[in-house]
This record gives sequence, C-alpha cells and structure tokens, in this order.
Amino acid sequence: MGTQSSGSSSGSIFNLIALFFFVAGVVWILFVVIRLAGDPVEDTSPAAVLPTLEVLPTLTPSSTATNTPTPTDTLTPTLTFTPSDTPTPTSPPPPTQPTATITDTPGPTSTPTDTPTPSVSPTFTPTPTPTGPTPTFTPTISPFPFALRDNQVIFTSNFANSAGCAWQGIGGQVFGLDGLEIRGMQIHVFTPDGRFDQTTPTGSNSLYGQNSGWEVRVDNQINNLTYLVELRSAGGTPVSQPITVQFPQDCAANLALVRFVQERPF
Repeated sequence: MGTQSSGSSSGSIFNLIALFFFVAGVVWILFVVIRLAGDPVEDTSPAAVLPTLEVLPTLTPSSTATNTPTPTDTLTPTLTFTPSDTPTPTSPPPPTQPTATITDTPGPTSTPTDTPTPSVSPTFTPTPTPTGPTPTFTPTISPFPFALRDNQVIFTSNFANSAGCAWQGIGGQVFGLDGLEIRGMQIHVFTPDGRFDQTTPTGSNSLYGQNSGWEVRVDNQINNLTYLVELRSAGGTPVSQPITVQFPQDCAANLALVRFVQERPF
C-alpha cells in the first residue's frame, strides 16, 4: 500500500511539471505573435557616446632588412686527362750468356777418426733333419670294390658285327680277385642327360669274354657323345664308380672296351 501511494505522488509531480512547461510555451508563442503583429517600438534610450580614438605616432623603422640569398655550393671542375699513345717498348736483344767452365777441384780427403767395430753376426741353428725311413702315405681306399682295369678305356674299330661304321657301342669284361671272369653281374650304361639308359648282364656276349663278356649298342652311327658305364651287383647295387666314355666320332674308334677288375672283397 505504501509503495502504491509513493508512485501516485511521483506521477502527479511529473504531470504538474509538464503542464507548467506547456502553459509557458503557449504564453511565449502568443507573446511573440503579438509583438510581430503590433507597431515597432521606438527606442527611447539615449544614444551611446563613442569614445574619441587616440592617434598613435607612426613607428619609422631604423633599418631596412634585405633578403640575402644563401650561397650555393660551387662545384670544382675536375681535370680529365686525355691518354696519350703509350709507345711500345722495344725489347733489347737477350744478352749473350757467357759459358762458364766448371773445374772439378777435388776437396780434401776426410780421415775417419773412429773405426767402427763390426757387430757380432748371429749364428743360425740348423733345423734338425729327421732320420729314419721316409714316411709312406697310404692312398685313400675307394668305397667301391671294383675299378677300371689299367685305369683306361680302349677305343677300337667295330669287330663284333658287320654293321661297320653304321654302329657304335661299348663292350668289356669283369675280373675277380683271383683273375677269373665273373658272371651274373650287371652293366649300367647311361648318358648324363638321361637320354640313353640301358642295363645288360655280364656273360651275355662271349665275343668280349668267355664268361663275363658284355656289349651295349649306343647308336646306329658314330657320334661324339659322352656315356657313363657303371658296374652293379646282381641285386643292382653299384660296386664301381661311373666310368666316363667320350667317343671321338671316328669310325676307327666306334667301339669302347671297358674292363672292370676287383680290388677287395665285398
């Protein structure tokens, strides 16, 4: 309730102030309109008396200032030298060098004052030479009991048939420890590339040996191919290393003789 009364009092005051300014504004407007519409009012106030102006003496300048121009820098001319032709000096002829003759004058012979003492030469102790018999090296034993007889392959012309040079083959024998021929073993002939592979038993061709002769035809013409010949037991176990047979492609050497010999029991 107190708050409402205070608000009503403030509103009334503002209203009174606004009304006052409104009335004053209307009165001022009416006054201005009446003044403009009426006769001009004569000014009855006495005219103002202006004071007498005092004339001051004129100041005569004692000296007249002159405008002295600022001196500018005077450029000093530089002398330009005109090059004159430089004469080309003429080279004088080279002086003749006198030939000096050098005389070899031997100098004084120096006499050594100290005679060096020779150092003691070292005495070399000879390496003892072993006495006794020269040791004999035991050859490595081959894992195979059979080897090539006389360590060679014999080439000859075809004597086993009438084909002559239209044939090429390998034949031979097998000998035991007692020097007698062995039957019932196998001869394996093949090429390294596997294009030829054939096996035949010993004793199959008596033209090469009464009991162990064998033969394998490798071609119907002479060639220069390489073949391998391997001796096997009756059960097919290799008992010799492969023997290499290289044909020379010659009709006079189209038969190769390969003979095996036993070197130890198996």
